[in-house]
Amino acid sequence: MTRDYVGVGLRRIRERTNSFFAPIRRYQLTRTDFTVISNNCWAGSVYRYYGLPYQSPTAGLYFFASDYVKFVSDLRRYINTPLHFIQASDSRHADTLFRKGEDTKIIARLDDIEVVFLHYLTKQEAEEKWKRRCERINWDNVFLKFSEMNECTEEDILSFDSIPCGNKICFMSQPRAGIACGINFPYTVSAERQILCDTDRFRRGFNLTHWLNREPMSYPW
Repeated sequence: MTRDYVGVGLRRIRERTNSFFAPIRRYQLTRTDFTVISNNCWAGSVYRYYGLPYQSPTAGLYFFASDYVKFVSDLRRYINTPLHFIQASDSRHADTLFRKGEDTKIIARLDDIEVVFLHYLTKQEAEEKWKRRCERINWDNVFLKFSEMNECTEEDILSFDSIPCGNKICFMSQPRAGIACGINFPYTVSAERQILCDTDRFRRGFNLTHWLNREPMSYPW
């Protein structure tokens, strides 16, 4: 299934009612100072769900899978690396960006990886929000979220699973043995077994509040 109409409806209802239900959800949290580093906009959905300020730079943007795994494997170094904006034609993923109609999106390099600022209108906005949210990172309570999407390979999933952070999850298009952090996510999956959208049913397959209430893990792990 490449289009999850029920999921889209659930997301729309959720976003319209977050302001009403967020205080109740927030009351169930042990701590509200967590940082979620996600491969796409998923972290933003989490903070809106609880009515919290974004304490992570990973909102309104996405990484290609191998870039994300590199990013979280050496997080502080990449966070401290200045953004260098490029044209889509200069991206290592140029063919994919043009095929998806994202060749006009704002793209930046962080050393040897790239960030696609999908929901930003200007480079200035992207850079200002990136820097501001990087400063909010709580290095003593970091959660990682990955998904089998954006050219994700088996090697990417295995590499992510091997990161020594206990507070991590990976949404997968199909169950796999031996992936400790894996969560089956059978919605909006392409013919290539890539998840197309994980933000509509962003809590699917696990208890988000219980996950965030785990004992904090500090970076470096």
